[in-house]
Amino acid sequence: MVVMMLRFAACLLLVAGPAAWTPVVAQEISQADRAMIEARIAAFDAVIKAGRIGEVVDFLPPRLLHSMAGEAGLTEAELRPHIAAQMAEVFKVVKIVSFAMDIADASVATTPDGRRSYMLIPTEIVMELPDARRLRSRSSTIALKDDGQWYIVRIDNARQVIMLRDIYPEFAGVDFPAGSTAAVD
Repeated sequence: MVVMMLRFAACLLLVAGPAAWTPVVAQEISQADRAMIEARIAAFDAVIKAGRIGEVVDFLPPRLLHSMAGEAGLTEAELRPHIAAQMAEVFKVVKIVSFAMDIADASVATTPDGRRSYMLIPTEIVMELPDARRLRSRSSTIALKDDGQWYIVRIDNARQVIMLRDIYPEFAGVDFPAGSTAAVD
């Protein structure tokens, strides 16, 4: 049960160690866009460190929220507090020990159709379970621009990739690095 809760928490946190993958085509992201991405990451980091876990939904693209709400049979307004409540329950028993997105080691690429540039940011979270065991989750967070705003979405499992591709079909054919979770010694 705790492991399921941990996986759920990690998914909701949007939260790569070394992985064998190659971006489709390297492409530049402007300095202004990079500054916006860095600001979003800093804001996200502040939310996590302050324990305001329910606010992570504010960093998701609106199209993703709309899709999630539809799948849940809720409006977007109903979905936000629902996610916050679920996350609050998880983090009553799971403690975030550390969280980091490594923008210095991020990779910039473009979708195969050339329509969208994006950034893959190595992400690591260490969590402590109720029995004092610690788990390290390594994954990638994708930064993508939609309607002039940069959003971040954790990509580490097939379901997340499928959802991303359903909402943003231009990501079809992009190979994302697999995430991993392991006990910390």
